[in-house]
Amino acid sequence: MNFETFVNRKIKGTLTRLFGIQFNYKSETSKVRKWVLPFCEGKGCDIGFGGDKIKKTECDGIDYPQPYAHAGKDKVDIPCDVINDEIPVADNTYDYVYSSHLIEDVPNTAMVLCKFIRILKSGGNLILVFPDQPKYEAICKHIGQPMNPYHVHAHMGYDFMLQQLNSISDIKYKVLFSSNCEIDYNVVMVLQIEKIMHS
Repeated sequence: MNFETFVNRKIKGTLTRLFGIQFNYKSETSKVRKWVLPFCEGKGCDIGFGGDKIKKTECDGIDYPQPYAHAGKDKVDIPCDVINDEIPVADNTYDYVYSSHLIEDVPNTAMVLCKFIRILKSGGNLILVFPDQPKYEAICKHIGQPMNPYHVHAHMGYDFMLQQLNSISDIKYKVLFSSNCEIDYNVVMVLQIEKIMHS
């Protein structure tokens, strides 16, 4: 993190903490877009996009009818409480499924991965962006930024996500791209998912 970013976050974090002033932050997607866009080919979706979809065309935005994050002006195409409800989309619909900074809010990680994979075509790309929780907490403490209270996994990170993926028995996956905290606390995983058909 460069000095300017550090100072900017430190000042905003202090103002939020002391006076309750809320700021619109750059989306986490904006930080990693250059890396993941090449893997967003065809028709896709962005789950929990908070106003800034990974792509502006051929990409369905799936989120709460009134998202709690406001990092852009993109509208919700498919309103859904992904954590508690099934996504109202047919099986094998999308060439890619992208989700940034949602999965760490879900108690049952493997379950929500299965929801994402159900609507993904076999051979399609599952693209996940999420925090390494210990690094996220350390950065928030260092700059005085309030932590997101919705994070539910103390050990969320690259290895945690691999464990969750390995617990799903009817898929194989290949890691096409990964970045483990090259950008602050962000973990990026691009996985080509093959669904195993049982006879």
